[in-house]
Parts: sequence; C-alpha cells; structure tokens
Amino acid sequence: MIRMSLAALLTMTGLAAAAEPAATVRELNRGLVAGETFAYDPALVRVPVGGSVRFEPTDKGHNVTPIASLWPAGVPPLNVPFNSEATATFDRPGVYPVQCTPHTGLGMVALIVVGDADMDEFAAKAASAPGLTPKARAKLGVLAGAAGRS
Repeated sequence: MIRMSLAALLTMTGLAAAAEPAATVRELNRGLVAGETFAYDPALVRVPVGGSVRFEPTDKGHNVTPIASLWPAGVPPLNVPFNSEATATFDRPGVYPVQCTPHTGLGMVALIVVGDADMDEFAAKAASAPGLTPKARAKLGVLAGAAGRS
C-alpha cells in the first residue's frame, strides 16, 4: 500500500515539515545523461519497506502516475499532480514503475524498488506490457537490469 502521510500533506501546504524521506526524485526537463530530455533523477530508487520517496517538481510541467499495466496488484495508485511536491510511503515490497503522462513516450519513466523484488520477473512483464512506447519500454528494461545488479 502507498500512503500520503498527513505530514506530507501538511508539507505540501506549507504547514509542517515531514520526516526526511529515504529518497528524493526530481522531475526534470533535461536529464543528466547527454541528450536526454524529460527525465526523473534518479530514475531508479531503492527504499526499504516503509520507506518514503519525495517527488520534487524541479522543472514544471511534470506529474507522477503509475504505469498501470505493471503496478503491483492491490496497491492503490500513486498520483502526484502536475507541478506538485509530494512524499509517498511504500508499505509493501515490490517494483513500482511510474511515468510522467505527457512525456512517457519520450522515456520519462522511473522505477521505485521497495525491499526485495524479483527484477527478472518485472523485466519479463515490462517487455510485454501493453501500451508502452518503445522508448519507455527500453528505459524500463535498462532500469530493471540495473536494479537486478545492485
């Protein structure tokens, strides 16, 4: 299950500070790799079960939503609106693929790996998941491979 904590909600409204997240993912118009446009940085995040990830709209025009065909069954979807900062806590182990909806086709996808996860199984699912563009599918494959080696 993913939950947006009250502290995160208060942080988004500027009323209180949330606990330090385990990871921060920035939403960028230019990636850190030469020639890469529209990217999450980092695009691969590992957190323990119960860990949190803060999504930071460093550049405007991006959101964070699940890749529905690959999202873990029974887990409520994550939805970080455009130009919004939010912190999500991940309570179940697994692989959580996210996308920026207007830029998925350009490869703006990321993986959040929570606890121990079977990256080979995820990579096989991603290779045949419906609705992914070639660029998004390729990037998910690279990220899954990197996660399997780390």
